Amino acid sequence: MIIFRMAPENCIGILSYNKINLTKRCVDSVITSGYEPDSVFLFHNGSQLKVREELQQKYPKINHKWDDENRGYSGGFNSTMKWVFNCGARSVLFLTNDTIVDSATLINCLKTEKKIDSGFIAPSIFYLKYPDKIDSSGGFFDNKRFTLSHYHDFPLPVYLEPGKDYIPGTALWMREDVFKVTGGMDELFHTYWEDADLSFRCHNSGIKMARSPEAKIFHGIGQTCHKKPVYTTFYFQRNRILFCRKYLKDIELKKAVEIIIIEIEGMKKKAIERSDQRKLDLISELEKLF
Repeated sequence: MIIFRMAPENCIGILSYNKINLTKRCVDSVITSGYEPDSVFLFHNGSQLKVREELQQKYPKINHKWDDENRGYSGGFNSTMKWVFNCGARSVLFLTNDTIVDSATLINCLKTEKKIDSGFIAPSIFYLKYPDKIDSSGGFFDNKRFTLSHYHDFPLPVYLEPGKDYIPGTALWMREDVFKVTGGMDELFHTYWEDADLSFRCHNSGIKMARSPEAKIFHGIGQTCHKKPVYTTFYFQRNRILFCRKYLKDIELKKAVEIIIIEIEGMKKKAIERSDQRKLDLISELEKLF
């Protein structure tokens, strides 16, 4: 049974794929923080039936919906956001299920929105194991190494820098009008770099993106797809190539391709030494992109 209710003005959207204990921890943090159950929307992105059923039984008062197939992070994000906005919400605090939310996170995002009129906001994300240490306060595209990095320090400018900064997909706040203008994430990316691509498209559309330092999220690093190194390597490198081709030109693009090729050749050498045929097959797919 799918539970549908008209959404409050500002809601919580949680993306889940199996990992039932992580999802329980995330939902529990939201509920115990005082968020009303009807404002919580849990999207099951291809989770097993037994997982969905157990979560529905445990949390009957929150909203549940699912896809039978996992559509990757980007597809899961889009499905979650479309669902909540179609139910009438004006804004969504989006969380992956390996996070824990602070009781004032949504309130602080809304305060930031009101203060500086931003429709796309990065909360401060801290490590779950080290709650005083920052995982990210937004991220940036490193145009020297042609990869993505996080900002780990305060203070930082309120607004993210166009053409450089991005909001990590671990947790973010977004207003409905921003989602409609951008169409959400590009599902071609599937998983990895989709958040950077969305942010760059927001920059190019003139959408102001901001930080909300007081809005806190705690993140359990490495508890989802990071445990699948071959999967991680393939999608990260493939999407890195796609991103660079989309946003870089001429000499800068040529340099990026050269660096990425060198890194892939290094991975290939290690895979040969370890007789890792699965990784070699995926590297072969990456080489076809050049």
